[in-house]
Amino acid sequence: MKKIVLALAMAVATAAAASAQTATKAPAAKPANQTKSTAKAPAATHTEKAAPIKGEVVSTDATAKTITVKDASGSNVTLTATGAAVAELSKVKAGDMVTVTKSENNATKIAKVKTATTKPAKEKK
Repeated sequence: MKKIVLALAMAVATAAAASAQTATKAPAAKPANQTKSTAKAPAATHTEKAAPIKGEVVSTDATAKTITVKDASGSNVTLTATGAAVAELSKVKAGDMVTVTKSENNATKIAKVKTATTKPAKEKK
């Protein structure tokens, strides 16, 4: 009788251990699915409007398609040029004042700011 009870107890313990391992694996898969859906949700609902930044060009890299601009607050912002802004990278250099239209971390438009620092020479009469 003791042997039957002992065998039955071993069977229950083995079944419980197998069930616990299966239950542990299932929740591990759930967070991965939740992470994927969470990662997709912000991208789908995130709609940042394009914002212009006026500042001085610190550097440009045509190969990496990046531009670094020092904004009015003095902080450097590095953006990746996209679309028409890629062609504009070759037209600007460090020290130029520009207006960059920014959307997330992308520069969608780059335009030189026309400065009035050079005064026209007066004619001598």
